[in-house]
Formats: sequence, structure tokens, C-alpha cells
Amino acid sequence: MASQDTAVEVTKMAAGCAAVTKMHPLGETFKGTQAASSAPQAFAFKAKAKHCYRAYGAAVTAIKDLDLVIKDSTGAIAGEDSTDDPTPVVLEDGVVCFKEDDDASVVTSVGDGAGSYAVQVWSD
Repeated sequence: MASQDTAVEVTKMAAGCAAVTKMHPLGETFKGTQAASSAPQAFAFKAKAKHCYRAYGAAVTAIKDLDLVIKDSTGAIAGEDSTDDPTPVVLEDGVVCFKEDDDASVVTSVGDGAGSYAVQVWSD
């Protein structure tokens, strides 16, 4: 990571994919601080019917593994990252699409390390 400002870094990472994904940021950047021993944190977002989403995360270097999961309002996993690194994307090779409006969430957990991070949800 070029800086320890996770909000700047997650924006750069997501913007780097924008030309290919044709997506734009949805709402504000979520920020948190967590350790591997902490309970997961959830950040809510409104998913719209017939739209697709990606979640991007960036953590300080003290976090070696930041994990992201997108869940629907029932708690079912709609997508999750499959990497063990501080810059996860859900989905790495695709998007999570919703058939109907939903109160979705991005759930973060730390697999290794502790510190601050930022998460952005992008939509088509």
C-alpha cells in the first residue's frame, strides 16, 4: 500500500477497475478498526433489484489478511473474497447481483493482524 490512508488506497484500487467494470461508488467509504480476535463488523447498504455490486477493501500493513463477505438481508452469503491479503475484492472475477431490492451488508473480519481498514461498495 502506497500510504497508510486506507480510504485513499481503497478508492485508488476500485477506480483502477472502473473502466472494465463500468461501476461507480455507492455511498460513503466504510471505515473500521479490528483485530483477528475481534468479532466481525457489518456495514449496511441498499442493494437494488437487477443491479450488481463489488466490494473493495484496503487495510494498513499491520493487517495481513482482511476478509470481506457480502450478505443478503437473510444473512445468506452472496459472495466472499478468496484471498489471504490486506486488499480483498468481492468478487475477484465478477460481481454480486440482486434479483430484488434488499438490505444487504458487507461483513469484515481480520484473519491475521490488527489495525484500521476501509471498504467501498461499487455498483453498476
